[in-house]
Order: sequence, then structure tokens, then C-alpha cells
Amino acid sequence: MNVSITFEPSGISGLVAQGTYLIEAARRMGAPLGAGCLAGKGDCPSCVVAIKAGASLLSPPTSIENKLLGTTALSDSLRMACQAKIEGQGDIVLMVTAYRPQETPPPVDLSGDIEKKFGELSLNQKIAALLKFEAITMSEAFDAALKKPIAVGTRAFDSVVSRARAAKTKPKR
Repeated sequence: MNVSITFEPSGISGLVAQGTYLIEAARRMGAPLGAGCLAGKGDCPSCVVAIKAGASLLSPPTSIENKLLGTTALSDSLRMACQAKIEGQGDIVLMVTAYRPQETPPPVDLSGDIEKKFGELSLNQKIAALLKFEAITMSEAFDAALKKPIAVGTRAFDSVVSRARAAKTKPKR
């Protein structure tokens, strides 16, 4: 069965199947959510959403969500899209958030250590390291570029399917 899902504030909405994780739904529809999320790993808060409607249609919070978000955030209807699976039928409305954990330690500046280690490398090792970094950067850019057309294509396909279903259920005159 299909479930209607809406991402706010973008207003992107559509139908997804039960059993779909919220992060998968966002990616299929092209909703701006969890750009740095490694779908399912639960290592970061980049895919946290506020459930505005339909919280009862989602799977219970996972141990990863309890650990990362805590009971206060979960009671405020915050969920990690990579952990929340759609289990019921109905309408879900999500607000994409810029969640920041309360107890985040200040970032550690490692630039001095990295520069020192890089400076100690031989010329061949420096060139190899730079090529490796460039390959990683190109791979990430290529992955990001591929995700957009796939999301648009999936939204178009979902639109065609929903129109076909609507036409099938429409009474004939």
C-alpha cells in the first residue's frame, strides 16, 4: 500500500510504499534531506526531521536514535530519516530540520598536524596523496551529480504511475 508523504518547507510530496525508510523517500522525490547521510549508518544527525503528522505510521525509535538524539528530542517528534521506516498507511508530514546535538564538542583543528605529516612525505608520496584526494573528491562530486537526475526521474515515474492509477479508478461514463 502507498503512503502520502510531504517534506516541508520545500512542499515536495508524493506516494511511497510501506516499508520505505524516510531517507529513501526523500532521495526518490528529490527532497533536500540528509546530504551527508550514509543511509542507515546512524553516525550523524544530518537526516533529522521533525514529524508534524503521521508519527504513529513510523517504526519505533531505534537504539541508534536513542543514543544520538536522546529521549528529549525523540519526545519532541524528532527522528532520523535513515532509521525511521514507514509501517502504516496514511499521510506523513515532515519538517526538514537543521538539528544540532546539545552536547557537541568543539571541532578539533587538525590542519597543523596534517600539514606537518604532509611536509614530511617524499615528493612521490605527496603526489600519490594528492591524486588520492582528488580521486575521492571527483568520486563524491560524481555521486552527488548522479543523485539529482535519478531523483527527478523517480519523481516523474511516480507521477506517471499515480496518474495511471487515478485514471483506472475513475468511473467510466
